[in-house]
Amino acid sequence: MKGIKIGIGFGHWQYGLPEPELLCGFAETAEAVGMDSIWLSDHIVTRNPNLDITCLFAMIAARTRKVKMGPSVLTLPARHPIHVAKAYATLDYISRGRMIMAVGSGSDMRDLLASGVPVEHRGARLEEGIEILRKLWTQSHVTHHGRFYNFDDVTIEPKPHDGPLDIWIGGRSDAILKRTARMGDGWFPALTSPAEFKRDMEKLIGFGEQYGRQMNPREAGVLLFTYVTDDRELARKVMAPFVRALPMPPEEVEQRFIVGPVAQCVEKIQRFVEAGCSKFVLRPSCPPADVMAQIELYGRDILPHFV
Repeated sequence: MKGIKIGIGFGHWQYGLPEPELLCGFAETAEAVGMDSIWLSDHIVTRNPNLDITCLFAMIAARTRKVKMGPSVLTLPARHPIHVAKAYATLDYISRGRMIMAVGSGSDMRDLLASGVPVEHRGARLEEGIEILRKLWTQSHVTHHGRFYNFDDVTIEPKPHDGPLDIWIGGRSDAILKRTARMGDGWFPALTSPAEFKRDMEKLIGFGEQYGRQMNPREAGVLLFTYVTDDRELARKVMAPFVRALPMPPEEVEQRFIVGPVAQCVEKIQRFVEAGCSKFVLRPSCPPADVMAQIELYGRDILPHFV
């Protein structure tokens, strides 16, 4: 398959937060080795140390020139869509058109509850929020009176660089696939296997036909926790905190992670390619001191097989 793109993701700092200059170094190195994009994990309430990703995107935009950027994924129902529209239009302006938007209804209910959002409303708020983002990124003097949001005569300037940002939707349930088929520009699952990706993509295409939309299989990408090493025992120890934090039995983790020697990691990514996936986000799952070496490994030993 031609046209494969591989980006890198950061977040879930299980081993502590890197210093600001090191974070910039990660972004600069990712761009230098040819990574297509940088994706930041969004959380409001702290489990592990984390940063507001809007601020972090601004810093990365100032230190890079070509690499695209996006949240993986933004919990849109926990925020007012006017504020999100303004922030990401500004980021797109200062990065000269490098932003992609990816949104979800929320993977951790604490973020919603802390923001005063009833959990049972998150799906409906997400849909109304997406509608508002597109209005504000394409129109001026916008008036909106919906179930959750009401405002009159709102204009955001500047608008995104090349028209409205693409909006990808994260998740894997049938409800999310239907929402993506109705409203999304792309689909962004995590913690999936090649077989599950293929099955869910077939569902997505089918739902698109029901809604009169032709879903492009190439507008989908998977996020994969990654650690490249020849030392299998070290891999188990380093990945243990990430495995414990996931909502699945440890025996199911292997097919959803890209872990092991280079050849094995390449083979695992190839299985996704054979299942129809053309976009990947590799998230280094290791202490911050090891991340730079991981990025260099991706660029030297993995990207040349696909890009």
